[in-house]
Amino acid sequence: IHPRKNIVRLLEAFDAFKKETGSDIKLVIAGAWFWGKSEIRRVQNELKYSNDVIFTGRVAIETIYELMAGAFALTYAPYFEGFGVPLLEAMRSEVPIIAANATSLPEVAGQAALYVDPFDVNAIKKAMTDIARNPDLRSTLIEFGKKQCQKFSWDQSADQLWKCIEKTLLV
Repeated sequence: IHPRKNIVRLLEAFDAFKKETGSDIKLVIAGAWFWGKSEIRRVQNELKYSNDVIFTGRVAIETIYELMAGAFALTYAPYFEGFGVPLLEAMRSEVPIIAANATSLPEVAGQAALYVDPFDVNAIKKAMTDIARNPDLRSTLIEFGKKQCQKFSWDQSADQLWKCIEKTLLV
């Protein structure tokens, strides 16, 4: 858990989502703390629905798979992300995605995500509400995810690396 992961705005959006929908959905945040914990905890303590926010801490990889497979949706709206492995995990688990419209995330998720401005709490809340209230939207995102994640495999990565090596050797 790192400040660039935008946890403060995620918490605020989740609280607004709960207020608007009355949903019984909980927000589960898995990962080890790096820094920024005091600000995140301060905001969490100010939430009306703070009891519906669960920080697991670091978990085993098997537990990550279980958490993802049991998720209603993945909301992943960091300010900056190098690649976005959680998006692939969500697509492979047939979980719809809400993602930031920043850095590599649109390229990774393609049409399998609702995109939000990571600086806009209301946009994040609206995407959560849309997925919760629209089962057809959830199904559509899941179907796109099944197709999109096929673009990312170790075999395909190795093939692309080999093509780059061949191209370099031929130049």
